[in-house]
Amino acid sequence: MSFQGEACASKTARGTDSGTSPHERRVGIEVEFGGLNAREATCVIQDLLGGEIVETDAHRYDVKDTDLGDIRIELDSKYVHSSEKASALEKKVRRFAGDVSGPVVPTELITEPLPVSSIARVDHLLDNLAQAGAVGTEQPHLACGVHLNIEWTETGVGSIMRVLQAYLLMAPALRADIEPDTTRTLLPFIGRFPRDYQAKVLDLDYDPDFRQFVADYCLANPSKNRELDLLPLLASIDEKAVEHALGEKPTAIRPTFHYRLPNSLIGVADWSIAREWERWLRVEALAADERRLRDGLKEFRDRHETDDALGTLKRMFADVIGK
Repeated sequence: MSFQGEACASKTARGTDSGTSPHERRVGIEVEFGGLNAREATCVIQDLLGGEIVETDAHRYDVKDTDLGDIRIELDSKYVHSSEKASALEKKVRRFAGDVSGPVVPTELITEPLPVSSIARVDHLLDNLAQAGAVGTEQPHLACGVHLNIEWTETGVGSIMRVLQAYLLMAPALRADIEPDTTRTLLPFIGRFPRDYQAKVLDLDYDPDFRQFVADYCLANPSKNRELDLLPLLASIDEKAVEHALGEKPTAIRPTFHYRLPNSLIGVADWSIAREWERWLRVEALAADERRLRDGLKEFRDRHETDDALGTLKRMFADVIGK
């Protein structure tokens, strides 16, 4: 179902796309927020960026052909959305569920893959949503976050593993810098990687082929609920390998790192998607610097060995005291 501008405020003048290189790197952006429902947020988007609004259901809208491409706005719960084939009763029940849960479930904005140069325009859109009433983690019960789907065209296991190693080395500093919302840390969506898996990947001698890397990753991380989700990227390279390792078909297949750690701080003066992108680029810079990355792995090994030795001494001491 589609409707035009009369359903929202009249459209204001819009800027035109300045033009980007066809080879410019792309990133898909997902932003969660409260304060506006899906319909209200959709009207803000159309007013700023134009496009045609297509209503998929009462709590999900697509704004087609905006100045930033296609944008989806939806209530962030699979239980409130119905398919076209759903019965009238199911649609009514799911709509009611969305009406009831709307105050405690975030609304989510989802862009298509955009040129990195468009990030500033996304930040401008978020400023407009904030002016219309959108809020992020100021409402702690909503646990609002930002996801970046970061395009990655290299398919070799070495390049992917270096990014993961760099991320694992930098994760403590990133968490300290970002300070993920307390509610988000209590929920499973940005789970840390298991300690044993971190130790495996950060081992200087770890040198798997692609299928072994997939098997190890899926065994330790069988869901998307990690601060850096690799499942879509791995499935885009070898869907069958991921399906075999998971024991089920992957739910998302796209050539991107799915980075899920940042908070959504819509309306906060010194916050932006551009700032989160810069944080991510520091991870890639470490991954690309062979000497720094190897030094980091050595430091992790030395610290890990020291921790293991101290743990052994503590256990020995406890045994002695126990006797």
